[in-house]
Amino acid sequence: MKTNGTPAHDNYDEFLARLDAATTNLSTRAASLDKALAAVSLLLGPYQSAVREWERRRLDVGEQLAQQPCSLHTHAALSELHDVAGKMQSMLAGRTQRITEKLSVMHRRLAAIHQSLLELEASRVKLNSSRMLSRDREKLGSIFSALAGSTMAAPALADMGLLSDLREAREAVILAEALMEVKGY
Repeated sequence: MKTNGTPAHDNYDEFLARLDAATTNLSTRAASLDKALAAVSLLLGPYQSAVREWERRRLDVGEQLAQQPCSLHTHAALSELHDVAGKMQSMLAGRTQRITEKLSVMHRRLAAIHQSLLELEASRVKLNSSRMLSRDREKLGSIFSALAGSTMAAPALADMGLLSDLREAREAVILAEALMEVKGY
């Protein structure tokens, strides 16, 4: 409450709205990234399988070249098959590596988004706690002001220590709120 008796402007809603907007944006990005991650992951298996198949072919042809004495024409054909298998294996291994790197980047981005979402949620909880503390402090302040400025006769107050207890409660709330601000909550 301001000193002139009007309630203080509550800007908590504004900050909560910003947190909600950021959460919505990041959640949308996370969903898109999840879909892209699933699509790219589907590519990895076939490429890994193709690398293994071309490696197997290259090894089989290499064994045939090493074991069997053959005609010059057969040797040339087997050598060409061996070279093609090696090139295909290398090309597909490169693509597999690029897909793996892309997946790694996507996983890191997704982890960063999830970390940010957790931080946003923690901020939302802290902001709501601060709002409740602020409201409680205002209520205690108004009760304290009402009692301090009361024109009631002394016998009407059953508990003379009430005013002191309320003052201590108000101070405790103010100290707790200040501690939260200092700690960054």
